[in-house]
Amino acid sequence: MMQGQQQSTGGPWTAGNGAAPAPTGSPLAAAYCPVAGAYDEAYAADGGLRPRWQQLSGLLGRFAPGEFSRRWQESQRLIRENGLAYSAFGDPQHQPRPWQLDPLPMVAPADEWQAVSAGLIQRAQLLRMVLDDLFGPQTLIRRGVLPAAALFSHPGFRRPFHRIANEGDPGFLQNYAADLSRAADGTWWVLDDRTESPSGAGFVLENRVVVSRMLPEAFRAMYVSRLAPFFISWQEQLRELARTHRDNPRIVVLSQGPHQPDFFEDAYLARYLGYTLVEGADLAVRNSRVWLKTLEGLSPVDVIVRRPNSDLCDPLELGGASPLGVPGLMQAVRCGNVVVANPLGSGLIESPLFMAFMPRLAAALLGEKLKLPGVATWWCGEEASLKHVLANLPRLRIKSAFRRRGRDTAQSHELEGLAPEQLAERIKANPAAFVGQEVVHRSTAPEWNEAGGVRPVHLVVRAFAAASGDSYTVLEGGLARTDQSTAPNADSDEPAEKSKDLWIVGHDEVEHVTLLAKRDEPIALRRAGSELPSRVADSAFWLGRQIERAEASARLLRTVALRMSSESAGQASPAMPALWRVLAEQGQIEPGFVVEGIRQRLPKLEQSLPPMVFDATQPGSLAGVVAQTFRIASQVRDRISVDSWRVIKRIQSQFERADAASADWTRVLNLSNELIIDFAAIGGMVSESMTRTQLFRFLDIGRRLERALQLATLLRCSFGGKDPVSLELFEAVLEIADSLMTYRSRYLANLQLATVLDLLLTDETNPRSIAYQLSLLEGHIAELPRDARRPRMDADQRLITSMSHVVRLLDVEAVAEAQGLGDETVLRDLLERLEAELPQLSDAIAHRFLVHAGPAIQISSIHYDG
Repeated sequence: MMQGQQQSTGGPWTAGNGAAPAPTGSPLAAAYCPVAGAYDEAYAADGGLRPRWQQLSGLLGRFAPGEFSRRWQESQRLIRENGLAYSAFGDPQHQPRPWQLDPLPMVAPADEWQAVSAGLIQRAQLLRMVLDDLFGPQTLIRRGVLPAAALFSHPGFRRPFHRIANEGDPGFLQNYAADLSRAADGTWWVLDDRTESPSGAGFVLENRVVVSRMLPEAFRAMYVSRLAPFFISWQEQLRELARTHRDNPRIVVLSQGPHQPDFFEDAYLARYLGYTLVEGADLAVRNSRVWLKTLEGLSPVDVIVRRPNSDLCDPLELGGASPLGVPGLMQAVRCGNVVVANPLGSGLIESPLFMAFMPRLAAALLGEKLKLPGVATWWCGEEASLKHVLANLPRLRIKSAFRRRGRDTAQSHELEGLAPEQLAERIKANPAAFVGQEVVHRSTAPEWNEAGGVRPVHLVVRAFAAASGDSYTVLEGGLARTDQSTAPNADSDEPAEKSKDLWIVGHDEVEHVTLLAKRDEPIALRRAGSELPSRVADSAFWLGRQIERAEASARLLRTVALRMSSESAGQASPAMPALWRVLAEQGQIEPGFVVEGIRQRLPKLEQSLPPMVFDATQPGSLAGVVAQTFRIASQVRDRISVDSWRVIKRIQSQFERADAASADWTRVLNLSNELIIDFAAIGGMVSESMTRTQLFRFLDIGRRLERALQLATLLRCSFGGKDPVSLELFEAVLEIADSLMTYRSRYLANLQLATVLDLLLTDETNPRSIAYQLSLLEGHIAELPRDARRPRMDADQRLITSMSHVVRLLDVEAVAEAQGLGDETVLRDLLERLEAELPQLSDAIAHRFLVHAGPAIQISSIHYDG
């Protein structure tokens, strides 16, 4: 007969009862109404603050009036600039949600956390032993400790996951997390175990950065434990997992991609730990080895830090057509050529069913009682437990016995909506599919609000442990997720409203620890970083193009807005017809606006264009181009500098806050000015801060190609027709091309076609000219990796050589003379040729380097140690 765990009335981790009032100037001194029946982390039963919260309150009470609020506003700006966002599992749209952080940390004494840590270590060791057995000899089932249905009825159990442990096998659980909460008596309980691919550690790091910068005095005075030792231990464990290249293994973080949950965290952790962020398409299996597809060829991968669910990781053996997986990965794992952490199948033990058997498992495998109890659980697959659950339905939570990460939220909501009679019938129809759990009333903690007050919110703490030899290292901190739900027993899977930084506070000075390690052995000098995945090169290329496309749109709109908002010219300016044509070519307005007979039937452009600028749903609009720029930058945010990302995020935020309906030409002009400054900042950081690696080259190839294309279109629309060119149009074109000052310094106010064409088309000393872009493109393309044995040029080399040759040989004076005689075809034909061949160059580069369309790489020719 299965016995459910009974909730205790006390325990070794119950907080002390010392209490004191809050200092008057502290945020914690505001009126506070604790929740009846719930343990409050900060306030004791008599209404006073607990000792370490009292210390925090005293430190915050030293702030001048309004100082806490001012600091928090500055911290929120950091959150916005860093682009913190997440999307919850179970959200079908995977829509990123802005990260909400409470400025008041959660405080836990170090001695209390040590006891929690001991319980977490014991629990992680136990779960590792259970997984090793279930995917190995299965003695727990043969001995009757676990029912066979716990494994063979589990939808997450797959035969390919089953294995017999090899010598030196690292075991099934390198990374473990648990969702914790306190009962009303202050005792810590485990609500859920997380073993598939525990998420949240990256947000813990970001929360710590934000809150410690906001409250540095309190952080130092309270001796808050550092987070780095946990991540150092995690790094060391991953390094030890490598079967080859033990001195410097290639470790990658396999992400689900920018449109999936937790991508921000994937990118953040990859950057912090110094690993390569990859997606399934970046990896290939050849000869039972996993390889990273790079521009230089295939590079061996030793360890994969896995983020997708197990059943999505190998469509060849596990079925499905998920783009997240790597066909053949299971075979490479079985052959011992790559290690996956956590191993595939680790999520099996997350299911609530196993919570019911944890005391029995601890006794059978460890000969111990659980140091950190789990919430009382009854599996309905056993007769006695089924009777107990049916008899106590009103006071139990009914859940699916088998958890599949990201897929059971909808079912939980459905079960909660059933009447007791319907729920009982559902359970009786398939008892083994359900468990009943005691309701744990989560503890509360104070949350600060903008009005200066505090209110109680319920919280769940996610704690983390990383394997370290035969034991585990527990993170001295955690992710405290909060919500104001009136249901204190809400599911830990539910999206939280906010989070808190968890401070583990001691009484002694804390040693400074960093992931930057100094080793005694010499390191070989090198001028390049790690190999660049071709997908990242592709994203960098298109990021460069989108940045230039957005800047060109902003410069054109600024020139138009200046004329439309001026007192005199406006729509009557001689330059406007050509500028409307350029806007139509860019896709910012419908082509019909520049066609006689159609334009008269459309709304007036001077009224309709400003709102279109801010409408991201409008194809080709500035808002749409910026949204595309932000999307592509998100895909490579682990590769671009923090400052560049902040500028891109700030640009995107300007459109998120804009009201398209009320936009006018003044707003367009102001926005364009701001955007041009921001894009100049990005260009400066790219030029002055990026090392000349392949990442820089592909980013700059995209920029130069798009700048040349945009300028060719501008020149054709302005000077390629039969209409005479006005002085106003000359000035507008030079203004859009950011070359007006240069022109005036050379030729004063004398505007002529030949001199304008020379400056914008053939002058290689002008960073804005087409010739300058082609010259840089020629240099970049020459540096791209190629097979030196090929006897002839590739398509991209032939195209750039041809275009450069034509532009260098162009006689702009002869072109201008022909134009003056009424022959506009010479200039128009040249510009149309450039507009045709520049996209061809883009395609040639993509086919040669970015989609592996070149010659197949022979694995036998690649040197691999071991």
